[in-house]
Amino acid sequence: MCYGVTLNLLIATDIVFRSFCSNSFSSSHSQYEAANFGFKSIANNAQKYGDRSLYNLLAKSSPKESEETKLDFGVDLTQSFSVQKAGNAITECEDIWDCVKRNPMMSIALSDGATESSFAREWAQELVTAFVNRRLPWQEIYTSAANWLLPLQANWPQWLARQNLTWFAKRKAGEGAFATFVSLEIFADMSWKSLAVGDSCLFVVRDSCLLKSFPLQTSHEFNNRPRLIGTNVKTANINISQTHGVAQNTDRFYLATDAIACWIFKQIEANQDPWVKLDEISSLGLFEEWLTKLRDRREIANDDTTLLCLKIQDVTEMHCES
Repeated sequence: MCYGVTLNLLIATDIVFRSFCSNSFSSSHSQYEAANFGFKSIANNAQKYGDRSLYNLLAKSSPKESEETKLDFGVDLTQSFSVQKAGNAITECEDIWDCVKRNPMMSIALSDGATESSFAREWAQELVTAFVNRRLPWQEIYTSAANWLLPLQANWPQWLARQNLTWFAKRKAGEGAFATFVSLEIFADMSWKSLAVGDSCLFVVRDSCLLKSFPLQTSHEFNNRPRLIGTNVKTANINISQTHGVAQNTDRFYLATDAIACWIFKQIEANQDPWVKLDEISSLGLFEEWLTKLRDRREIANDDTTLLCLKIQDVTEMHCES
């Protein structure tokens, strides 16, 4: 969608897995708010979920990359910013992402843990890490997401049992952990695929115009009960949406959690151009400064906020720039 054109012109071509049923998990969230406050301090000292970095700013490359077929395009991760909710420490940020680059594929995933559930941050970490590092053929996950989710859900109770929790923390943790999810994978023929659950969004921008947003289409779709992936929920009851397309040189792909995704939609709906401003932000410090101003003016929700941007570039141009 170009600047000045309303979102109503967007025609969604998204495909919803027919093998999954809709479930908003509106009845799955905990009511133990007092317990949640005490639980946070326990969770902060809990056993870490492996030694993986939560914010890996560089895409990991395969050692065999140079041996693969050379492509005439490249995918560059140009922005990777995460800022915690004001008043919280960065260790409390529940926006988690991971990225793996393998010739001829780029795989990136972003998840936003639901604050009211226990160990949401760790669950979000498991979702994105398992997705981008999966060993099964990439096609299988687009025909049956259970191949990705079932092992994670099966292992979760075992991990939870190893945590040293008080009785009220165990009670809350037993209700499950929940998180949103959005992914993007770009392949050698410049085709791409995306999966999503909830209100973390993908924006595809071509020539400074919004080509596609996924899975949401307007700012009015954001609420306090997004669809979520849960540790205790049967995969058949998880509504996973899927979309795809073909990229062109200079296309940009933005992955964003709900706060900044909603801001982007509101900018477009007000006939403003969010892409110009976002492209000006070249460092985490500038992103934090800009985000603080928006929060002070109440133009964006005070929430964990993550923005990732990938750009398709011609290989010859990338070599010249380097």
